[in-house]
Amino acid sequence: MLQALCSFLIENKIREFADEFQVLYPSVTIELEVVSGYDEMKGATIQDINGGVVPTMTVGYPDHFAEYLITKSIIALDNFIEDENVGYSEEEMNDFLPGYIKENRQFDNAGSYVGLPFNKSTEALFYNVEFFEEFGLEVPKTWDEMEALCARIMEIVPTLEDNQYSWLGSIKTNLANGEFIPCLYDSGGNLFTTIIHQFGGKYTESIYKSNGIVDVQKGNLGFPTSPEAKEALTYLQGLASKGYFNMPDSMELSYGSYAYNVGKCIMNIGSTGGSGYYSDAICSTAVAPIPYKDANHKNVIQQGTNVCIMSQASDLQKLAAWLFIKHMLTPENTAEFAIVTGYMPVRQSAYDLPEYLDFLEGPTTAAKVHQATAKYAQEGYEYFVDAAWAGSSNVRTECQTAISQILVDKANIETALQEAVNRIG
Repeated sequence: MLQALCSFLIENKIREFADEFQVLYPSVTIELEVVSGYDEMKGATIQDINGGVVPTMTVGYPDHFAEYLITKSIIALDNFIEDENVGYSEEEMNDFLPGYIKENRQFDNAGSYVGLPFNKSTEALFYNVEFFEEFGLEVPKTWDEMEALCARIMEIVPTLEDNQYSWLGSIKTNLANGEFIPCLYDSGGNLFTTIIHQFGGKYTESIYKSNGIVDVQKGNLGFPTSPEAKEALTYLQGLASKGYFNMPDSMELSYGSYAYNVGKCIMNIGSTGGSGYYSDAICSTAVAPIPYKDANHKNVIQQGTNVCIMSQASDLQKLAAWLFIKHMLTPENTAEFAIVTGYMPVRQSAYDLPEYLDFLEGPTTAAKVHQATAKYAQEGYEYFVDAAWAGSSNVRTECQTAISQILVDKANIETALQEAVNRIG
């Protein structure tokens, strides 16, 4: 049984892969269990583990895998990978995007594979292309360029007059009502970790036991004592104080895409998996890489789940699960999955397939998203991986609260960070 968190599109695509696989292997039956919500899926899996009825394979985040490792409920995939009959060659393993692989090898010094990448996304800058064209603006590459651009936008907006773009009036009205900010950032948790990495600071660190195995029940917090973290948050707080940049919380909204759609911002940084949320925007939307601090710190977050095999399965079930993983992760299938769902291919060769290149030429926002994310590899961005342990998602939750306090409430940075540490415990 494969347990998966699925949207309608993801569920349908996985079912198609399962149908194809069962034609190839008629003796294998795949039962797909759909669970709504990542926390719910982790909870259901842990309940299954405790109850002794566990799915053969599942998908999840690294902190999920850390919890499963406590009870030794998932297996290392190394024996399958290295098998001369059903494994991957060195060339094939090198075809997986390195950042995605690194995330799955963080739980011991040996770099054992606890999973392989499945559905992956990152973040991108969505922007009002007509506004940029109308006023001769350039998409910012660095945070300094973003700051200068936002200053320029705040000069332009009060002078707007209605012309061929009806939405210009909406933007000016939003400004008059105190509901306009040039740029928003959807996820406070992602912003917290990304900006710290871009300033060369530390967020979390793994603790290694004497046997070389990561302690999956606890880790170290790097940000409370990192001067680079304080520098990064001070910089962002400065942008927020000038009214240039903030989070959707500042407008009592959950997502910046809504603010963007109605002209409350010109730019929004959000998940590449959420391109469909911009379909109702009052303007045309273009997509670009997120800004970075400087050429030596071009960090961007990787998001999404990995797939693993549960230890309680029989040997034959594990083999069938492995073969199904390989089927879903062929270059052709990971490209097809990306085209249909909006997620990113996990194999480098998938980006060069004719069907994927044809998709990139399309006019959709989803295609523009993939064009933008392709630039991450071309322009030397680094997908970063944060240390994970059981419950480390709570660190992210409390840091999201802290950055909201820092940017929205203008709280003292040291105080907000210390309060976050106290809540984490």
